[in-house]
Amino acid sequence: MSKKDDLKNIRDSIDSIDNQILSLVSERAKLAIQAGQAKQDSSKYKPARESSILNRLTEMNEGPLEQDQIRNIFNEIISSCRSTESTFTLSYLGPEGTFSESALEGQFGKSVDKSPQDTIRSIFESVEDGSSDYGIVPIENSTEGSVNTTLDCLSEFNLKICGEIEMEIHHNLLGHNKPLPKEGFEIHAHEQTLGQCKQWLESYCPGVKLVSVSSNAQAASNVTEDNSIIAIAGELAASKYGLEILNRNIEDYSSNTTRFITIGKIDAGQTNADKTSIMATTKNEEGALYSLLEPFNALDINLSHLTYRPSKINKWQYSFFIDFEGHLEDKKILSLVSSLESKDIELKILGSYPRSLG
Repeated sequence: MSKKDDLKNIRDSIDSIDNQILSLVSERAKLAIQAGQAKQDSSKYKPARESSILNRLTEMNEGPLEQDQIRNIFNEIISSCRSTESTFTLSYLGPEGTFSESALEGQFGKSVDKSPQDTIRSIFESVEDGSSDYGIVPIENSTEGSVNTTLDCLSEFNLKICGEIEMEIHHNLLGHNKPLPKEGFEIHAHEQTLGQCKQWLESYCPGVKLVSVSSNAQAASNVTEDNSIIAIAGELAASKYGLEILNRNIEDYSSNTTRFITIGKIDAGQTNADKTSIMATTKNEEGALYSLLEPFNALDINLSHLTYRPSKINKWQYSFFIDFEGHLEDKKILSLVSSLESKDIELKILGSYPRSLG
């Protein structure tokens, strides 16, 4: 048999498999509609269920596709099937082309309605007033630390964390297709991005004016209006705004990762691979921090993140934001909450949710 005949047979087999996949995906969508009709509550988004599906499939995967590829494929299948039940509106830090938009698609897929917002606060406001069903916001970066505006909004708004996603962040220098000028230009980016690229900028662009803007996508948009501006942003922004990538991966640390959280009004179910977030406000007195942390040690609960912010109620009083493994439905976590509530600590449960698959 000739190579041409071999290729035809392979392509015929691929076509046959594609037909089977289409049939199965259509059947899955029909079942998703039936499941939606059978649900007892109004929420069509079930983060625990979706996370469990993706976890199970990636664990079953034996290749040749990588785990991330399996997640991406099935995330879009889930997103498309979910949209047959209900259409969501999701707020993110805009404009189009931000890492927040990429995180949104990584968490919910592309079959959703997206609503770009100017600020993190406006994302919280849009979810609270019901103009958006959910929002996605950055909460911490592996090199620059916590996003304080998000922490302050979690304290102020009565919303819940119902999901998280971690994304490796790679920054690129964007502009028009020409050599980097030696002088007479500015570099625009979000303040966190400027911090994440500080060493590179000092080495390759010493003395250049650095301008902090609301988002990296806004920086990319600024380039389209002024030739003297160069932006730092991701590949999505380069594509959205028709810019060239002048230098790739200029972040100071190759493992640079940002954690995004999903905020909403629902409680996420249990998956046995969960995380819980709380805010605990202590008095300004001796032993207050020990009193807060001692129950975690006594119950052998693993803390994954701890930071603090001024309470803004009394001077020198602080609110501690703590992430730890487990779900509020776990007996151990129920014991923890009971222990903390018995102390002179003001406690706010921010949510229990599936841990990031990343």
